[in-house]
Amino acid sequence: MKLLKWKDSYSMGEDEIDKQHKGLFKLSNEIYHLVEKGVDDPETFIELFIALNDYSVEHFIYEEMYMQTQSYPSLKEHIVQHNEFSQKLKKLALGINKDSHIKDIGEFVTTWLLQHVLNEDMKYKKFIESKAIPRK
Repeated sequence: MKLLKWKDSYSMGEDEIDKQHKGLFKLSNEIYHLVEKGVDDPETFIELFIALNDYSVEHFIYEEMYMQTQSYPSLKEHIVQHNEFSQKLKKLALGINKDSHIKDIGEFVTTWLLQHVLNEDMKYKKFIESKAIPRK
């Protein structure tokens, strides 16, 4: 698991989405810091995962509505990815005392966030930017 650091290259060019992505990075980093400190209190992590889930759902709705206003052609596939993240997070969090470990959940969240922002979200950023370029 690693600490996520925001870079300007992660910007989507839409202030609210960038703010929400930074918020998701912050929550992921809270998990990182607790793991690094050796905190082993399931209640602490449960509260953090609930916050992460709530925040990610709010972000996904906003982002999906934004993509819809831009007529993003791959919106349905993007929604599927968001839903898969939510389901996997829920499954991992439900197994926190049995099958999954807090570090595993942190690894999943960190890896997914970076991959999703850098690959999938950048696809819709490029699509929106291409619409703004005047055609000759």
